[in-house]
Amino acid sequence: MNSNKEFYSSSVNFAKADKNDLKLLTAFSRRMRQQNIKIFPVDGTEIFEKYRNRNNIGELNLFILKYGKSIIGCAGYFPFDGLLGSREISGIIASSVIIDPAYRKLFPAATVLFARSYKAIIFEQKLVTLFFPFDEEMSLAYKKRPFEHFTYLYQFTNPFIAQIKPTVKSSLIEIKKINHFDKKDMAAFFKRVSVQHYFLMHTNSDFLNWKYANNPYRNFTILTAVKKAKLVGYIVTEKIGTDIYVVDMVVDLDYPSVILHLMFKALSYFDTETVVNTVFCTAHQNYIDIIKRAGFFCSWKRECLFLPESFSFFKVGKNSFDASNKRLYHFNGFARHLY
Repeated sequence: MNSNKEFYSSSVNFAKADKNDLKLLTAFSRRMRQQNIKIFPVDGTEIFEKYRNRNNIGELNLFILKYGKSIIGCAGYFPFDGLLGSREISGIIASSVIIDPAYRKLFPAATVLFARSYKAIIFEQKLVTLFFPFDEEMSLAYKKRPFEHFTYLYQFTNPFIAQIKPTVKSSLIEIKKINHFDKKDMAAFFKRVSVQHYFLMHTNSDFLNWKYANNPYRNFTILTAVKKAKLVGYIVTEKIGTDIYVVDMVVDLDYPSVILHLMFKALSYFDTETVVNTVFCTAHQNYIDIIKRAGFFCSWKRECLFLPESFSFFKVGKNSFDASNKRLYHFNGFARHLY
């Protein structure tokens, strides 16, 4: 092997992954974990569930880079149908981009390959594109490709709230467990709250039902809050190991106390004696202000990049991304173990 060009042209196979690649993906994940890179599932079933394609059974939303009989890199993506202001948008979250550190210098073009793959999907299907780089090196590489800063996403953690078992009582708000999202109710709800959330990631009830209510691989708890026959919020939670994750929560911010109503009620569905942390991700300042008052602290921060030209499909200009709007971005549906 005399050059990087030869390495690229004769030794590397770049492909879209499917269920036949699960064994190699599992081996790749275990190898990365030996280097303390743990953002990729280690179990084949978990890999399939995380990246399964909603429309094509057996296909994964994952690009892979093979060298010989081994996978040396992968790049995942997660489709969403959301709202930017009142404008409906469709897009992908690009995430789980990993290149084996042993091959980064040997094959620096891998980052370019993955970036081009995302762009191919974007322009073929006309999708907005957001990206969470794995590390600073990846972030700098993608900013040259040409992604730009979108916002920061924060993870908030509370190690005490599950043990305290707090309650917020209100005779005006009814909270109940559901096993299906009603299409009509959710459409009216998202239309109403879109003015309070400049960016919402998941607003399609069919997707919410596929992801949460009808998911055979996971055990989500779904609650809704209703005030005077009007839906004013919902929450989706899941226990992973010793932690409870608020996977998805959107609230009508005319009733901000509903954030804690839902969160505290959700905790009552778990055996909190074994819970270490309660975890929630958001970038929306209103949510941040309220959960901080309940004892949550920022435990993780990740930069989110975006491809500006992809927003042109929905006639969204760069002036839409000013500082005041960024305070209202809400990545509902984002939890680190799911992305």
